[in-house]
Amino acid sequence: MGGQWGFTTSRPTDARYGDDVAKYAMSHGEPGLKTFVREVLQNSNDARLDNDQPARVTFKLESLQGDEAIEYLRALDIETWAEHANLASDTESGKHIAEAIKRIKDDEKIRILTIEDENTEGLLGEENADESNFTALVRDVLFSSKSGDTAGGSYGLGKAVLWLYSGLSLVMFNSTLSEPNPKDQSPRLIGRTRLPTHKSEDGDTVYQGHGWYGGLNGDEEGARPESIWGGEAESIADDLQLSRPDGPGTSIQVVDFRVPTAEERLDDEELADQITEMAIEWFWPAIYRGDLEVAVEVDGETKQASIDEYPQYEPFTNCLDDRDDSVSELNEPGDVAQASISLDVPEKSDGSGGADGQLGLLVRRANKGEYQHRNEVAFVRGAGMVVEYYDRDRVVVGNQDFHAVLVGGRARPWGTDESPQDADTIVEEFLTAAEPPQHDEWVRTETLANTYSRGFRTAVEGIKSDVTETLRGLVAPDVDRGTTGAQRLGNRFKIGNKSRSGRSDRESPSSQRVTGDTNISFDDVYTHWSFNGEVEPLSDRNEIRAVTVSLIRMAEERATSDRLPVKNISSDTTGVSISLPVQNGVQVGRLEPAPGTSNISFEGVSIEDHRQVETRLKVSVDVAERRDE
Repeated sequence: MGGQWGFTTSRPTDARYGDDVAKYAMSHGEPGLKTFVREVLQNSNDARLDNDQPARVTFKLESLQGDEAIEYLRALDIETWAEHANLASDTESGKHIAEAIKRIKDDEKIRILTIEDENTEGLLGEENADESNFTALVRDVLFSSKSGDTAGGSYGLGKAVLWLYSGLSLVMFNSTLSEPNPKDQSPRLIGRTRLPTHKSEDGDTVYQGHGWYGGLNGDEEGARPESIWGGEAESIADDLQLSRPDGPGTSIQVVDFRVPTAEERLDDEELADQITEMAIEWFWPAIYRGDLEVAVEVDGETKQASIDEYPQYEPFTNCLDDRDDSVSELNEPGDVAQASISLDVPEKSDGSGGADGQLGLLVRRANKGEYQHRNEVAFVRGAGMVVEYYDRDRVVVGNQDFHAVLVGGRARPWGTDESPQDADTIVEEFLTAAEPPQHDEWVRTETLANTYSRGFRTAVEGIKSDVTETLRGLVAPDVDRGTTGAQRLGNRFKIGNKSRSGRSDRESPSSQRVTGDTNISFDDVYTHWSFNGEVEPLSDRNEIRAVTVSLIRMAEERATSDRLPVKNISSDTTGVSISLPVQNGVQVGRLEPAPGTSNISFEGVSIEDHRQVETRLKVSVDVAERRDE
């Protein structure tokens, strides 16, 4: 005996569904592989059992073809499913599914991705429970059993990626429960498809679109198939390539796995590599702490997701490793400094909660060669996932490059002997509520507005500015603040220094002795800055003795002590001697005209500048009274 598909019916007057709205919500923004990896790992990580063992997740990529594919599709009762899918092909979503069916037939091949997790809770709960792991993951839409807690996910939206990344919008589940079920024995097997609303061939019956693979109790039309248990489930799982280890956990199989926005279908090896790296990129905190293990299996070979294999993330883990040995100033590469950032969490609308919370900012000075994620801050809370990499490259121009981690909520004491305090739990709840469905930033959300009293907006929107200011104090102590740099220029001569945006500024004060005009712009073709200028004394009694041209990096509209080397400089003024001396360790352009020169023009370029940070021109002119000829 095998499972079979059943589709729930609805009345002709009921609302119709062209597709799953939750899928559209999750496809907003960046529906590449990143979204999928983040969501499925987050679900497994959230379901980890409360013990000392990690949640273990294995992605298994398989492409079935020939007899193997035929047997698989037969076990999947694909004929019944296809009858309904074909009836739904008059919608846009239904057309895409029909195209996928045709492709599978033409290629005689189907790709399946199984995400097998262990040491997790499994699909606990009765078939019709109001709230359980089973109903939240398999049955319900926009319901979450995690609501109100501080798990990684809390909207009930993330699971939609499972169907979004299935070309057939079809997902199978096989689960070993961590707690005994009073009526049945693990494993528990069920399938779910999300098709558009469609009618039977004779038009008499309307199907809502939601279909279930399982066991039918009775012949009632429109009844929902329920989970298959025990030995029967085990036998069907074998035929579906969905068998799982003895321990508790859930295996989720995405049928006809695809990346919705990919220009072309990647091969299994490429997909495996990308999944492995993304697991590290977004879950290095959980992996580093031993809460999560991730592996990818393809063609019988298993690749473990290891931070050692991706050293670009080690600077972040070093922040935690060296936290107890932190220093007050980042003098040497590898030094780690730390600072606390206040987060005043307002009370909830019901009067509970509220705390003078703290976030921990850990900053490590980068070594040469540590380019990836340089000058970025990883935002992390207790769920163990990087919420966001906050790019602060412009903060540090001219100073120490760094990698940083902002640890909040239950993650705040990571790297120390401390345990999370009550205030940390309150902060964790607040930050969770500040995450949109994609959980990829801390911003003002409807959940915050519905849950917290006045002041939540100031609290959440102040996090990034506080991080920036704190970073400045740690990595940019030598920033040339205020107008010193600009005035130094202006005191020398009138300058029309056009920035990359084309804005011209810096009129000189009346004490100037020279006048002129300069321009600087970025050349995208050669990845360098091009500049030119012309200067002359204001008084006929003066002559130019020397012109020095240097390139100043800017940081948030402020000049810094950082200089970009001048690669070359030239002049069409007769008799000018040109050189490229080094001043304070940086190459500048220098022009020394012949005696009596009262006007000098120049042009030049910088070295290549891949950072493309706004750069301005500084021209220093030595002026003196004319010498007797």
